[in-house]
Amino acid sequence: MEEKYLKKMVDLLEQMNNRLKSIEAKLSLETAPMSSLDLLTKIPKSHLQTYFTVQELEEATCSEVAEVTGRSHNLESRYLRRLKDIGVLQSKRIPVSNSEEEWKGTEVKYFLGESD
Repeated sequence: MEEKYLKKMVDLLEQMNNRLKSIEAKLSLETAPMSSLDLLTKIPKSHLQTYFTVQELEEATCSEVAEVTGRSHNLESRYLRRLKDIGVLQSKRIPVSNSEEEWKGTEVKYFLGESD
């Protein structure tokens, strides 16, 4: 009975080891430079217009992207966050104000490439 238990434990440990190797391989692929073809296959089709709009504008907020694409601000916000999550866009917060004295908060600008 003990031998059967030990064999099962060894099998489970080997499965865990294989899963860890798989995860490590995926992580190392994500850090490798991405070709244009890899990039386009990584982006969902529904998000391509959003991606190309940000590429064209170089830096844009959800509202600016929505104005160009004709889609709702909420939808573009979801698409932009998803593109950031998969690593094809970067973002930064910038202050928003009407004048020197009046500060209204921040907004998120999305862009391609490395963050500052």
